[in-house]
Amino acid sequence: MKKLVLALGISGVALTTNTSYAQDITSDLYLPSEHEFASDTAINFRKFEFKDNRADKNFILRESLDAGIGEQAALRFVLANRFNSADLSSQQYNNDFNMDYELGIAKNFMLTENWVMQLGGSYYTFDPQSWYGHSYGAKSQIRNDLGNSRWYKELRGKIKTGYELEDGLLPYATFEVDGNIDNSNRHLEYTAFAGIHKNEITYSYDVGLRYQFASNSDNNESWFMQGASDYFINDDMSIGGYADYRFAGSYTPKMDYGYSIGARFKVKF
Repeated sequence: MKKLVLALGISGVALTTNTSYAQDITSDLYLPSEHEFASDTAINFRKFEFKDNRADKNFILRESLDAGIGEQAALRFVLANRFNSADLSSQQYNNDFNMDYELGIAKNFMLTENWVMQLGGSYYTFDPQSWYGHSYGAKSQIRNDLGNSRWYKELRGKIKTGYELEDGLLPYATFEVDGNIDNSNRHLEYTAFAGIHKNEITYSYDVGLRYQFASNSDNNESWFMQGASDYFINDDMSIGGYADYRFAGSYTPKMDYGYSIGARFKVKF
């Protein structure tokens, strides 16, 4: 009987270790359990600097809410606002509401005891007057870049995979395809990321490399280094920061550099 209890105890420890991403709210593969919610509130500053002294600056407030609907499955709702969007032609700012939102779903699949894969899809729209969007005359260069219609829409598909090692170490990778469904020029945008997540009980961190490619007329690409660190207030709550830096790419020879920096608060309830 003692051997049976010991064996069950060891199995329980192994299960906890091998599925720690399922309890780690800072992991990129984390999804809330059924009837639970996970909130990620973030504030972010992003800047792209050009060699002719132009700058594209955005201050973004973002709320992401996941609602568990089954075993390792969740609905996702994201709402954000871009303050002080730059007009590249005049280097001036506008302070009106530049809302975007995203509706999607994601689910984790255990390929092996340690190997997990997440599949997800979503609908995204930028700057709509209503939940359905609307046609709107462009006010700035940024909106001109999005097309004559202010109602910019995308369908997004994402796949993530990670392999859980010992001591809270999780190498993982993601691949996302965004398809513009707003106008006849239906270009695609691809994003690939490879990195490592490390859980240190009281804090966690991520480091990795991100690649972005857009199949528009310029076929532009960008390389980013990015990292994040979070402190666990308790098992269900964390606070942290993140940053990335664009160090290479062919987006435009006039771009000097680009970066973003932000802070976030995560809670499960």
